[in-house]
Amino acid sequence: MTPTPSSSPAAARLQPSWQDQLQPTTPGADEFAELTEAVALLAESFTRSDPPPEVAAVLAARIRDIAAVLADHEVAEDDQPGGKLWDRPGRGQILTPALHIDEVTAEAVRARFTLGRFHSGRDALNGGVTPMIFDEALSRLANAGGRPWARTAHLAVDYRAPAPLHRELSVTAELLGEDGRKRWMRGEIRDGTTLLAEATGLWIVPRPPQPRDHT
Repeated sequence: MTPTPSSSPAAARLQPSWQDQLQPTTPGADEFAELTEAVALLAESFTRSDPPPEVAAVLAARIRDIAAVLADHEVAEDDQPGGKLWDRPGRGQILTPALHIDEVTAEAVRARFTLGRFHSGRDALNGGVTPMIFDEALSRLANAGGRPWARTAHLAVDYRAPAPLHRELSVTAELLGEDGRKRWMRGEIRDGTTLLAEATGLWIVPRPPQPRDHT
């Protein structure tokens, strides 16, 4: 399906942008926020459920119908609001746990999040989700403050204790230093004062496209 142009109602109303103006977040109060919350609830409810075959068949058909309606409103990636609503927890996406950002400086960020069974790995946070949380927090700080956009080049995570579900946890990100195109980052996830995981990483500003040599 060919994406529709950026004159779509969602693009005009929500004004999605790749420019992250990193700031404390506030929950959205519009129809797209309601849709995002409903999709997240669907993912959590699906994870928790074991429907009988006849119920599963009915639900599959209904969900496909909903997906078809959404497909009728497809837009180009630059214009989609999902993932680019920087001022609200989760940015309008559900893959990464929604971060409620409370404190922001030029070199540090503090946020909080709560996990359900959708992100569970046997009664605790799935170990594969932990790097996603760090990448979300560290990347947003690495690209804030007017710094040129950079990509994750390396991310190392050390696990210190199981991260519990259904309770508020905190994540912090810190800019350790910069050198040319490189930025070194550090992060922690805590349950109160208990260290659950820590990470270090390197972000690199991509080189500008080079002209091809046709000689």
